[in-house]
Amino acid sequence: MEPFWFRAALVTKVGVPNRLGAIATVMLSVAGAFACAGGWLSPDRLTQDRMMAAFQDANGIHAGFRRNHAKGICVTGWFESSGEAAALSKAAVFKPGHVPVVGRFALAGGMPFQTDGPATVRSMALRFLLPGAAEWRTGMNNIPVFPVNSARGFYEQLLASSPDPATGRPNPAGMKAFLAAHPETVRNEVAEAFD
Repeated sequence: MEPFWFRAALVTKVGVPNRLGAIATVMLSVAGAFACAGGWLSPDRLTQDRMMAAFQDANGIHAGFRRNHAKGICVTGWFESSGEAAALSKAAVFKPGHVPVVGRFALAGGMPFQTDGPATVRSMALRFLLPGAAEWRTGMNNIPVFPVNSARGFYEQLLASSPDPATGRPNPAGMKAFLAAHPETVRNEVAEAFD
């Protein structure tokens, strides 16, 4: 029979690589999760920065204005609830009483000095400030259908409608390629034409 100290040394020698391997696995997993969340493993991923850059490319730089819905007006007020909708929803905003509201009415696009023409897409965004520091947010546009079916499609539409530096107008070939890649846009444009 081996002495006690020999058995302890043997267990320690065998256990150290296993423990170090487990620690390394955990550390690599954490590093991989951070790399994935940071976009380092997917450089083509659509990020907020890339979307905002596309708005800027399509509409130009307008210091002091938002990249989208640049022309607008902010409002504040109260939402008065009778409480009758509480039977349909558990949302706190539908309980009887009044809730402070902050809102914004705006025109779509990144051009802060565009005209308020009848065909211009309009938006309304509201933020209900509920008790207990809760918020309820909503946003709406007045178009019958959105021309694309995803954020990626909207990004690609912005890129396709960006003006060519040489002409100052969108490149027809780029828009044709966009429409070929997004048949839902063609269907939506046709449906909107018949409304």
